[in-house]
Amino acid sequence: MMNLSSIVPVPERFSIHAKLYLIGIVLNGFAFGIWNVVFQLYLTSLGFESAALGSIFMMLPIGSALLTIPAGVLADRYGKGKILIIGWAFMMSALTIILIAKSIEMFQLAYLLMGPSYAMFSVSGPLYASFFDAKDLDRAFGLNGFLNIITMSLSSLLGFVPPMLIGGYGFSLQTSYWVMVALAVGFWFGQMLFTILSLRGVVEPKRTGGFRFSLRSRGFLAKWCLISIIGNVGFGVFFNLFPYYVNKRFDVQSASLGALYFASNFVQAGAFAVAPRISKRLSTLKTIAITLGLCTPFYLMIPLAPNFAWLSAFYIIRLGLGNISGPLISALFFRLLYDDEKATANSISAMVGQGTGVFVPWLGGQIMQQVSLDSPAYLGSGLYVVYAVSYYFLLRNEKEKEAEPALAGEKQAN
Repeated sequence: MMNLSSIVPVPERFSIHAKLYLIGIVLNGFAFGIWNVVFQLYLTSLGFESAALGSIFMMLPIGSALLTIPAGVLADRYGKGKILIIGWAFMMSALTIILIAKSIEMFQLAYLLMGPSYAMFSVSGPLYASFFDAKDLDRAFGLNGFLNIITMSLSSLLGFVPPMLIGGYGFSLQTSYWVMVALAVGFWFGQMLFTILSLRGVVEPKRTGGFRFSLRSRGFLAKWCLISIIGNVGFGVFFNLFPYYVNKRFDVQSASLGALYFASNFVQAGAFAVAPRISKRLSTLKTIAITLGLCTPFYLMIPLAPNFAWLSAFYIIRLGLGNISGPLISALFFRLLYDDEKATANSISAMVGQGTGVFVPWLGGQIMQQVSLDSPAYLGSGLYVVYAVSYYFLLRNEKEKEAEPALAGEKQAN
């Protein structure tokens, strides 16, 4: 049997509850792999254009913006598991509506309901980090990302299923896409079950006294949020509508898009696997800044590609280089925070991300429709230069936080 540690570094301490959580991550990868390939094409088959898609996707951050910080604060106070379960209730309600929706308004309602779930899911990172010691976080998040991406890659091949349903069974294009959306929903239901099972292994910090807002790392968090805004706009203004972009520019359907995601996700999984090894040599912060900088020229080349093959090559290289930073960003964030503020700080960071998400899909859709299809890519690649530089110069003097004795003892007992 293949030893996973020979591919991606595995944390030294690995509890059964962490394994249950990662099974959920695998199922999430299958769900997102399908969703990324077919969902925007499904909406396009219903007759929606880029502006309509932007108006749908912007509802999610609107729904989450007001609840993300309270979710983190309440999670630090009353427990991450309880908040996560509430989030899954909202998520299942939203996905059920998506399965029956046909109008823009119904899809907007579904994405609005997803908002609270994403607000609650902001505690997932701190929850997962609680399964491991601080020295293992690079490996833990590398493994998390590797498993998620490798399963996304495999499920991207299911983009070949709609043409098979159409040619072999007489399905319409729209119905074949709906079947795949329903399959993704089934995988998310499975993730919910395994995530809830993993919650039994969570040791929550014990609180005394009244309710209070605990956040000691305010300066660091302010800089982190500024960097996140730049990165979220730089990425989302173009890549949030990437399936729509390739469909309109090269008439790409689910099979070709699925093949691209299959190849690119394998490269991304490799990036997640090598990230801890590179960071061990260069340091986490330098690796993040360098890899984000190196991926920027390939971002710029995407709108210059003469055909889908060249676009695919630039997309894959950009993805591989940029995503070496992926698990390291999460690990660095949690190492620069105290244990009793991680969920609160993560919820603030997530709210900033959701806040930019309110207007970024709309902005990208409007620019594609009003200016040109390629313009968001030029804007995004320019912002990525600022993004890479900001990481190093704003965070180079930040110090890692030591685990407090009481919490450290609780972790060892886990």
